[in-house]
Amino acid sequence: MDSRTDELLLSCLSGRAPGSGDPGPATTDWSKVVAKAVDFGLAPLLYKRLKEGGARARVPADSWKLLQLHYFVNSERITRRFRTLRTVLECLHSAGLPVIVLKGAYLAETVYDDAALRQMNDVDIMVPKAELPRAQAALLALGCTQIEPVDIETYRDDYRLPEFYLHDLPFEMHWTIALPTGPVRIDVDGLWSRSRPATIAGVEVLALSPEDLLLHLCLHTRYLHQHFAPKPLCDIAETVHHFRDDLDWAQVVVRAHEWDAARHVGLALHLARVMLRVEVPDSVLEQLVPGGIDPRLLETAKEFTLAQKECRQVVPLFDQLGAESFGDKARLVWKRVFLSRTEMAETYPASRNSRLLYRFYVLRLRDVIRTYWSHTFRRGRLTVQSHGHDPNAALVNWLSGKG
Repeated sequence: MDSRTDELLLSCLSGRAPGSGDPGPATTDWSKVVAKAVDFGLAPLLYKRLKEGGARARVPADSWKLLQLHYFVNSERITRRFRTLRTVLECLHSAGLPVIVLKGAYLAETVYDDAALRQMNDVDIMVPKAELPRAQAALLALGCTQIEPVDIETYRDDYRLPEFYLHDLPFEMHWTIALPTGPVRIDVDGLWSRSRPATIAGVEVLALSPEDLLLHLCLHTRYLHQHFAPKPLCDIAETVHHFRDDLDWAQVVVRAHEWDAARHVGLALHLARVMLRVEVPDSVLEQLVPGGIDPRLLETAKEFTLAQKECRQVVPLFDQLGAESFGDKARLVWKRVFLSRTEMAETYPASRNSRLLYRFYVLRLRDVIRTYWSHTFRRGRLTVQSHGHDPNAALVNWLSGKG
């Protein structure tokens, strides 16, 4: 890791680019900074920050042209994708389906000063779980495709369906913002009741409240995809700045604790303040993580962020599925083994008209046991690896509440 390059990039992204009276870094440093911004998906944002900060004259011509190219290419790409997104949202709107537009598309349209500043690989939208069949049918009738036919019921323990595609736009349909069976407990009804009207791609939709948006972004920095990266921190910075007069920090703290996500949120906000100088109140950080975060853990998280490194948390299967007490575990096993007749027919088609259904329940018991032991084996292997070779073990343990 090149600390000089990293610090210069962070300084520029936080609006502290070298001014006209500053000789600035060497040409080789600028080429590294720009290359890293491209790798992080932050080249358009860096271009804007340098332009606003009056640092244009300090950047070598070839580096400036590269940043400019990424900005204009992303501008054209965003325009094209929003045109397709409009078709998708109009389809759902015509079907009478409520839609919350999540993260990238909402941030680009509403939070960032310029949509071209936010690179967007796909679009995330959320509909009520009960409306998933209607939403899927409407999208398929529109001409959207999925990689393979998807039975919604098989994804009941997930939080989104596999990607849809319309032209060059990939998008995911969610019904919540995190695994419903994981340790983080999202109040989905609350997300809907607190949502606000928004206009995205010219269509009237809904958006998360500022507090829920910030919490979602904090979870996205590490919990949802098990890796750190700088772009989500820039999203946090832009969100805090955009809603600075409309953000209820007390509610952020309350909901983070209610969702059992206080450490994840606290770490993300600590990183945003340390790395990008985001104005997060001391009292908020203290309430999220009483006593603060060990500086060594914070430094590890910072290094992981700049290296875009995976931080895999090894979670026991029952914990993933939300079972804590012995009674919860027994009920979960019973529910997983003794599926309804309809579910059994979907899982084991040969059982549909069989008079010997009990034989298929024996088969189901075997499959559940295999799944459990397979997960336990993988978990044990990852645990050995984390203790033997992976320096992130302390950070992972702290995030899971074990340190």
